[in-house]
Amino acid sequence: MADDHTEAEQPMETHTPRTTENEKLSKQMVELLALPTRAYLDQTVVPILLQGLAVLAKERPSKPIEYLAMYLLKNKSQFEDRN
Repeated sequence: MADDHTEAEQPMETHTPRTTENEKLSKQMVELLALPTRAYLDQTVVPILLQGLAVLAKERPSKPIEYLAMYLLKNKSQFEDRN
């Protein structure tokens, strides 16, 4: 008689909807789009841009725009998760 529980005595499982990765990304995009311009730029491109400009100023390459473009492409993965 140890396991003589009825269904009424069993705790009911609560089902909370799980958010998928796509739903999370969509929500983040909506939040980013709702930001004022300055806040949007501060959260998306300013951090990598400042870092790239600091390296650019130190290195002083002959083609600074190309150098900065390559820097941004090469290092974008470090900053994508922050957005």
